[in-house]
Amino acid sequence: MRVTTGTVVAGQVVLDNSEFIDGTQVVVVSRDEETDVRLSPEELAELEAGIAEADRGDMISGEELFARLRRHG
Repeated sequence: MRVTTGTVVAGQVVLDNSEFIDGTQVVVVSRDEETDVRLSPEELAELEAGIAEADRGDMISGEELFARLRRHG
């Protein structure tokens, strides 16, 4: 898995890094600083638990994540 940044220009995402070949599937996450994210106490606890797992190195690769997502539609 690779991570890069980009900018929307005329409705298209223009990547700062052009290492991606045509046809590469990507996921776009926006850094919308004007929208607050509100988490319930349960969601916050789940997020903190996930961060702790990652800090311990208890995680899967990006490839495995996408494989699991494909299996679940």
